[in-house]
Amino acid sequence: MAYQVLTTSLAAIGALVSLRLLLWTANFISFHFWRRSTNNLAAYKRAGTDSYALITGGSAGIGFGIARALVRQGFGVILLGHLPDELASAAKKLDSHRVRTLVVNARTSTPEQLSEAVASISDLPVSILVNNVGGFPIADPPLRPLSTFSMADIDGQIDMNARFMARLTNLVLPLLSKGRQNDERSLILNLSSAGRVGLPWLVMYCSTKAFNYAFSTALARELEDDPATAHIDSLAIVPGEVQSQANVMAKGAITADAYGEAVVGGVDGAVRRKWREMRPYWGHDLQLSIGENVLPESWFTYFSREELRLKKNRWDVTMAKRQ
Repeated sequence: MAYQVLTTSLAAIGALVSLRLLLWTANFISFHFWRRSTNNLAAYKRAGTDSYALITGGSAGIGFGIARALVRQGFGVILLGHLPDELASAAKKLDSHRVRTLVVNARTSTPEQLSEAVASISDLPVSILVNNVGGFPIADPPLRPLSTFSMADIDGQIDMNARFMARLTNLVLPLLSKGRQNDERSLILNLSSAGRVGLPWLVMYCSTKAFNYAFSTALARELEDDPATAHIDSLAIVPGEVQSQANVMAKGAITADAYGEAVVGGVDGAVRRKWREMRPYWGHDLQLSIGENVLPESWFTYFSREELRLKKNRWDVTMAKRQ
């Protein structure tokens, strides 16, 4: 009798695991390879007028890739960055009359300066906010032990990658409700990272990206509970390796332009599935799913640490050649 109960229980567990894997596989394939190809952001457009997206770190890398994809979808864009010449060059490349730029330093701007910057675009129908800016505002190499950080290094990473997005989102939320009609929606995309799981030699970066993830998820649950803000979707974007201005060592990885297209192309499917996070590129999704759900902690630690060790060594060799 006991043997029958045991075998029945094991069979039931096996069936549930198989069903879960089957459902995950079907969802993975349908999300990444059966996407709608056109007008997938129609819900975020304002009727009878232009609609704008505010993109932080929008002059290069993933931010610019997202900006380019949004312009192709018919949106105007506001590129926020701290380098006037780079912003002007990016605006010219987009080749659209609906491009504005905002010069703001995410690491050093005061609350007053940020409030003034947001007030300067309050005349525009902003329906999308992309919290993309982030990086390593420390001296090279970016991969190094926490013990080598100065207090300014620690504060700089928190200021750029976490504090700025929280302040900006607080100020932009009213704009996302301004002038909307009927069923028109608004969207907040928050760039986290696969590093949110915690990786060696990237302690501060991973910590701030974990903040981005939690901030986005908590905000999504808060917004949907209030009828006054339930029209605002908040979605965490979780990239792995992407070739960008801030990640020059990611040889062979998806390019920032291609990743921007994947982000914009995936929003509709992620929101429709009521996801809190989106992994828009299939390679990253597969890698993260295996790392988080299949590998035991000891294996995950070993493989992730060795991968980071190789990258760290490449940085060290590059720096040695420069000297």
